[in-house]
Amino acid sequence: MAGLVEKTYGDALFELFLEEKPSELAAAKSELNAVNSVIKDIPDLIKLSKTPTVETKDKLGIIEQAFKGRLSEYIYNFLMVITEAGRLDYFGKITEYFGERCNEHLGIAEITVVTCEPLTEKAKADLSAKMGKLLGKKIVMKEELDSSIIGGIVVKNGNTTLDGSVKARLRALRTDIGSVIC
Repeated sequence: MAGLVEKTYGDALFELFLEEKPSELAAAKSELNAVNSVIKDIPDLIKLSKTPTVETKDKLGIIEQAFKGRLSEYIYNFLMVITEAGRLDYFGKITEYFGERCNEHLGIAEITVVTCEPLTEKAKADLSAKMGKLLGKKIVMKEELDSSIIGGIVVKNGNTTLDGSVKARLRALRTDIGSVIC
């Protein structure tokens, strides 16, 4: 569940795009994710933004130097507002919340599919179609490889996990056998 800070800023930005540039919601989401990746890669930027001895104008200058001309006007201005308000450390959570609002508005479900080997294109298409029908949304699929699941598939959508992995089946079997023996 979103906290007050990310909800307040995320809602404000979402409503701005919805009112001013609704056709650019998906692009804004992508741009925010890209900026978030940059911010994550430079942890000292967050530390600097929280340092009380550094003046706000200097913090804004650093953001300007790093991002001006590289971002759309709204995202750049939003980043400056967040920095000026001393909330840069919430940028990741704001981005995540904004993305959730966009997905809901656009009828998109982001799922993560975990397998021990890469899926074929046909398997991806079939799974996407089945999940789309189940969820009633357009599916955006992210793949992860994890050899520890041994086989099968794990599908994650938000807080829901469908675990059809061999590892999960073996764990359930172990539990069943343990309850019979004890």
